[in-house]
Amino acid sequence: MNGMMGRKRPVSRRDFLKVAGLHLAALILPGRFSPARLADPAPAPAAQSANLAGRQRETSLPQEACLPQLSLDELPGGIREVLRLVPQVVLDEGGLLRLIDAHGAAEAVTLARTQWNLEHSQPQDRLLTDIPWGLVLHWYGEPEGFDKTLTGYLRGFDGLRRVNDYITRTSAHFLVGDAPAVAQERMQPDQIGIVQTQMPDADGVPYVASHLRPLNYELHRARQQYYVKALDALAYQDAAIHSLLQDFFENPKIDPGWRTIAIEVTGRDFDSPQAAPSAQKIANLLAVVVAVMKRYQISALDILGHQEIELQKSDPGRGFMAYFRTLLGVKALVDDDEPLKALVFGRFMADERDARHAVWRYFQFVRDYLVWVSKPAEVYAWEKRSSFWLVCDLLPGRQGRQQAVDSFGLPLRGEMSTLGDDYLKPEFHEGVDLFADGEAKLTTATPVYLVADGECLYTGKSQGHCPGKMAIFRHRQPDGTLILTVYSHLSQLASLQVGKVYPKGQRIGKITSPLPFMERYLHFAVAYGAAWETDLRRRPSLPLDAKPAWIKERYLSPLAFLSSRVLPDEELGERQDY
Repeated sequence: MNGMMGRKRPVSRRDFLKVAGLHLAALILPGRFSPARLADPAPAPAAQSANLAGRQRETSLPQEACLPQLSLDELPGGIREVLRLVPQVVLDEGGLLRLIDAHGAAEAVTLARTQWNLEHSQPQDRLLTDIPWGLVLHWYGEPEGFDKTLTGYLRGFDGLRRVNDYITRTSAHFLVGDAPAVAQERMQPDQIGIVQTQMPDADGVPYVASHLRPLNYELHRARQQYYVKALDALAYQDAAIHSLLQDFFENPKIDPGWRTIAIEVTGRDFDSPQAAPSAQKIANLLAVVVAVMKRYQISALDILGHQEIELQKSDPGRGFMAYFRTLLGVKALVDDDEPLKALVFGRFMADERDARHAVWRYFQFVRDYLVWVSKPAEVYAWEKRSSFWLVCDLLPGRQGRQQAVDSFGLPLRGEMSTLGDDYLKPEFHEGVDLFADGEAKLTTATPVYLVADGECLYTGKSQGHCPGKMAIFRHRQPDGTLILTVYSHLSQLASLQVGKVYPKGQRIGKITSPLPFMERYLHFAVAYGAAWETDLRRRPSLPLDAKPAWIKERYLSPLAFLSSRVLPDEELGERQDY
């Protein structure tokens, strides 16, 4: 088993760990807490240097490329807070992490080696140097009552555990927490900021870490590895999109542990609002990731979440990964750092003359990938957390911007009642039935109005539970999130044009009574914006077999949504377009 060029390919890590991981107890070996190497590191072998240069060519920017620059002060508040907290760290030629202070002096961060690293630091344990590497982000997932000191985290790494049919330890190359990053001599044991948990080889090449299970190729052959399926689909639309994740499953079988660097982040459940990582923790992670990318020439598309590789895992979260990828792209545009820009946007520049459009293609990939692998409700939460569309508004030259709405109205004027079906009442009902009352009942037809400024996405027939005609509009809220409003059971549509933006109060159609003894009503629904891409673009109407869980992932309660957003009817001006 060997990671050096000119030697045989390693046997699977699974077989290796069966032998190397069989220990009855954790051994406390000298060198656990090690000062960083102070002497100049040995120069990298020629083969390693050539390999890194080759990777750089894959992600380099054309000489004439002029990427847009963003100002920190113009960014949305949450992203601005994170970027202001990012410490300046670099990986030196020996692969050791250094913290750069305000005067430009470099100090070593804490190096606390895991037992795994102490036992696996031989030449045969080096990462493979003839193929590109990736970065894998994990959350630590501390149980209740966990000792959140450095000793406790190392004990968690070092404990023996059964993985499939063998016993082993876990490890990572770095550990990131909530505390501000400090040099080793100033670190407090219970203040985890940035810790390097592996001593690399003298030339800076990391050793293999124990952080991934063997790949499940059966799932991929069964077309159930949906992250790979999503990347393949996106690559069909944009040839610049390619990730190391696809290589793991679609190219010769090489255990990903031999070509990945692992970062553990303290905490768990990052997509939950109650457990979302702090701004300082994300800033620390961003600093380490950028340092690793630049030292080892790792492309932004080769930064992966653990759950993307192992489907039974949930760390660090789909929404968190999209948020982190957004931050990485923004940081590349804020910093005057050409190597970082090349690693983030370089792949999109290979066939692109317009640097601004190449940048937009990266950010578009971030959202499109999340839409493919998650649910519309998750995309909505990420849009809010990341201020994604507010960031995109700052990108020069981007086409198709949609202005945020300033208020919402009601789809019917005058008296109305909701005595019909409501959201999830019955359980297959995704909207609310609004009945025209009062004077509206005396007219032959009741007009239906657009509740907010929005882009028309669909007009046509409605199928399923609500026969008649229907229209769908997309709106952008002030916080940058996208929602859809759906108007069904219409007897008549206005002459609306798909792709055109219409103002609030626009007449979009009419409702009438289908039979003399039946009351007229509008079926009105509010959906998360990504539901258009995932479902409604292909099938505008609700499936007949929709279950409550499926509906909740795509639709909001329309009355609850409008209750805090509607202005009085009398403030709305009527508009017609017949």
